[in-house]
Amino acid sequence: MPEKAPGASTDVPRLAIACQGGGAHTAFTAGVLAYLFLSFEHFRTIGEEGRWFRLLGLSGTSGGAITAAMAWSEAPDDSWAEGARRVLRYWNRNKASFDTRDKLPIWWGEYFTNAAIQWGMSLQRWLPAVSLPPSAFASSLVQGRMKDDMRAVVGLPDQADRFFGRKGVDLFVGAVDVVNPGDEPQTAFRTFPDQPAFGLRLDELLASACIPELFVATPLSVKEDSGFERGTRVFWDGLYSQNPPINDFFDGRSSDCKPDLLWVVQINPNRYEGRDAGPLNPDDQADRRNELAGNLSLGQELRAIDRVNRIAEELGALPVLPKSLAAYKPVTVSFIRLGAREDGPLADHSLNYASKLNRDPAFIDALIAEGIRAAHEAASTHALVRPHHSMKQKCEIYPNPDWPSPASLAGLLEDVELARQWRRLVASLPPSQHHQDPIEEVT
Repeated sequence: MPEKAPGASTDVPRLAIACQGGGAHTAFTAGVLAYLFLSFEHFRTIGEEGRWFRLLGLSGTSGGAITAAMAWSEAPDDSWAEGARRVLRYWNRNKASFDTRDKLPIWWGEYFTNAAIQWGMSLQRWLPAVSLPPSAFASSLVQGRMKDDMRAVVGLPDQADRFFGRKGVDLFVGAVDVVNPGDEPQTAFRTFPDQPAFGLRLDELLASACIPELFVATPLSVKEDSGFERGTRVFWDGLYSQNPPINDFFDGRSSDCKPDLLWVVQINPNRYEGRDAGPLNPDDQADRRNELAGNLSLGQELRAIDRVNRIAEELGALPVLPKSLAAYKPVTVSFIRLGAREDGPLADHSLNYASKLNRDPAFIDALIAEGIRAAHEAASTHALVRPHHSMKQKCEIYPNPDWPSPASLAGLLEDVELARQWRRLVASLPPSQHHQDPIEEVT
C-alpha cells in the first residue's frame, strides 16, 4: 500500500507497544523503551510531539510487564524522559551488584549469590535433576525486594501498594489463574489492572512475574467471572496465558480506540540457533521448550490479527458497512527482537534459560545496550512503520520520522549518573550507532 501522509491529529497513527516476558532478558526491553521514550521526548522538544505517533497503550508479561509499568507510571508533565529514567533505574536496582545503597543487609552479598546460582546451573548437565518446591520465605523475601525497588523508582511511600499511569495510555499485564474455577480455557487468562480506576497494584505485577519454579503462587483479590463479586485467586507467570497481552488492545473497542501500529518487543527467538537436528541433550531441550512456550500465545494472537487484517481489507471494498462491522480495522505489526549477534555488547554472552535468571551487572548492561541498538536499528530502517514480512496481509505503511541517534539522547536523561551510564552503553555498540546528532545536551 502507498505511504500515508501525515495530516490532522486524527490521522496520526495510534500506537501500542507489547513487551514479552523472559526474566533477566527483559533488561533488553528496558533499553528498547528507554530509547523510544527518549526519542518521544526529543520529538516533543523540537515541536513534533503527536505528529508521528499517539501512544494508546503498553502491555507486558513478567519482566516485560514490570518494565512496561515503570515506563507507563504517572510522571510530572507526562515526561517521556522520566519514563526512560524509571526503566533504567529499575534495572539498575535489580542488578546483583556490589552497590549496597537502599538494600537490606541480606542483599549485600547478592553478586556472589547470583554467581553461585549461575555456576550451579552450569553443572546441571552432569548432575541428577533435583526439583524442590519453592520456599514461601524466599518468595516473600524476593518479592518484598521487588516491591521496594518499584516503590523507589516510581516515588511511592513505604507500604504503598499501587500506582497510576499516564493519562490516556492503557496498560495490560498478563497472568494466569492457576486453579481456574471458571473451568473454561479462556477464564484462566487474566489481564491487570483488575480495577483500572483504582490504579495498578504492585501485587498484580508480582503475579505476572510469578515463575512457579521460583515463587509460591501469588494470591490476589480479583473480580469473579460474573464481574459483580470479588474473591481470592492464585496466579502464576503470564507466560502461561498471554505473552504479551495483545488482544486487549482490540477487544470490545471502537475503531478509533484501536491501534494502527503494534510494536512487539520479542524476547524469545523464533528460530533454534543450535544444530540443524534440533536440541539433543536435556539442557538444550529445556531451553528450547522454554522458548517455544514463550512464543506460543504470541503466535496465536498474531495469527488472529492477520485474519482480522484480511477481513478489514475485504470490508474496505464495500461502500457502506453495518455498525457491527465498522470496528474492523487493519493493524501494522512490527517487531524489535532480542537475538544472538556476533558483534556488539552480547557477543560474549549466551542467551538460554539459565541466563534468564542471571542478574550479573555486566550482563544486564549488555542487554540494555542491545535493546538501545535494536530499537534504533528498527526505527531508523523504517521497520517500525512497515508491516513485518511474517504478516501475510498487506497493511498501511506510515511516515517515518527522523529518529535521533542513541548518542544524542544522553542529555535528555537530565541525570548525571544515568547520562554517564547511557554514554558508556552506547560506546559498547558498533561504530554505526555512535553518531551524535546536533542536539544540545544537559549534564
